[in-house]
Amino acid sequence: MKQLNYKLKKQICNKKVGLVLGSGGAKGLAHIGVLKLLEEMGIKIDFIAGSSIGALIGGVYAAGISINEIEDIALKTDLVSTAKLFSPGFGKSGLITGIKVKRFLTSKLGEREIENLKIPFVAVATDIITGREIIFNKGNLVEAIRASISIPIVFQPVIWNNTVLVDGGLVNPVPTNIAREMGANYIIAVNVMSSKKESDIKLDNEMNKKTDIDSSLEIVSILQRKLEDLIIDHKWIRNFIKHKEKQDLPGMKKILHQSVLIAQEKLIELSIDLYKPDVLIEPDVSDINMFNFYKAKEIIEKGYNSAQKIILKNNL
Repeated sequence: MKQLNYKLKKQICNKKVGLVLGSGGAKGLAHIGVLKLLEEMGIKIDFIAGSSIGALIGGVYAAGISINEIEDIALKTDLVSTAKLFSPGFGKSGLITGIKVKRFLTSKLGEREIENLKIPFVAVATDIITGREIIFNKGNLVEAIRASISIPIVFQPVIWNNTVLVDGGLVNPVPTNIAREMGANYIIAVNVMSSKKESDIKLDNEMNKKTDIDSSLEIVSILQRKLEDLIIDHKWIRNFIKHKEKQDLPGMKKILHQSVLIAQEKLIELSIDLYKPDVLIEPDVSDINMFNFYKAKEIIEKGYNSAQKIILKNNL
């Protein structure tokens, strides 16, 4: 590892390193593992650009909170705390109001301003009315993160400067171009939105099984059922879907989920092809659901091991 460490340092000598952390819900806890490895190798990060969970972890790290403390926070997030943090609040525009998430972030970050962070940082959000990409490079850090992680329908949008903001992953899931615009000339990008694999199919089947709605730990299943009820609220639509499901066709919620996933994957492919990061790390987290924050140890290890493999493979 010392030999590889020397080669990587030599390769990026006199270059401005930009770290790009992509969207992906709990899959993005793999970013912590990547950061751990980069720190162990003594790689200095000059810029961070993040979208959704990437904005959350990137923003916290840019604020000067150590990677060990970030990991510790993640490891302490069990099933119960996950359920409490993401408990439905039945907001008008989303199942979760986001108040508890914002309070949690504020308890860790205080009232930090982005322009005063230790590492220059940008968070990406989406104007849901116009579809424009919104860049947060100044202002309140917690507000920027809260906007960037606002998964449509799941979280209530954030109202900011008369705009309605949702998850940055809708327009720029892996914002490599943003890091380049910040001044980076050597990009390390992390994409956790891997292509559909067999493990995803098994996970989908498990998630579609009936669960106990009274259990506070079944947060993912509860949210899925409530989302389905919001979308499928007309009797004729229900009858149509029942008829189609008898023909072994996917249900409406499965089609909705897959449509968003496919669109994001295509956006990522185009972005990577166009802006070509110098190092691309893609942890295999296909068996992780977007709300599996209680699997932090496993996900972080996947990120660390994936980053290590890429460095070995490329002989950096």
